[in-house]
Amino acid sequence: MYTFTLPIYYVQEFKRKDPVRHLVGMNWYNSAHYSLKNTVKQYFHSLVADQCWEIPHIDQFTVTYTIHYKHASTDCSNVAAVIEKFFLDGLKSAHVITDDNNKYHKGSSWTVGTQDKLNPRVEITLIPLYPQEP
Repeated sequence: MYTFTLPIYYVQEFKRKDPVRHLVGMNWYNSAHYSLKNTVKQYFHSLVADQCWEIPHIDQFTVTYTIHYKHASTDCSNVAAVIEKFFLDGLKSAHVITDDNNKYHKGSSWTVGTQDKLNPRVEITLIPLYPQEP
């Protein structure tokens, strides 16, 4: 079992105006410009890669997500969908998993954690299903 922690907000910086804080969820994803989506995806991939340097290659696995939200009105299912996409793609680009299709990824679940106004985040548990070959 391996654990990861990722933020659920992304801060977009600008040269001449104040930064904008985006909740990384489906509402943002559907309306964001493709270049911003790519920037955020690369940011999350780097966060995943930084946390998985000691993890061996995993064949089949499941994943659980616990979302610690900032606002009580946060739609956690929207957040879980985008975070899962970025997380699994990050694992694939770090060569921890072969792919995230149903041959390897055998299931996911998410739960609502606690309200954390200072550190909203998602805590992720990657669970290998079978003993892994070296």
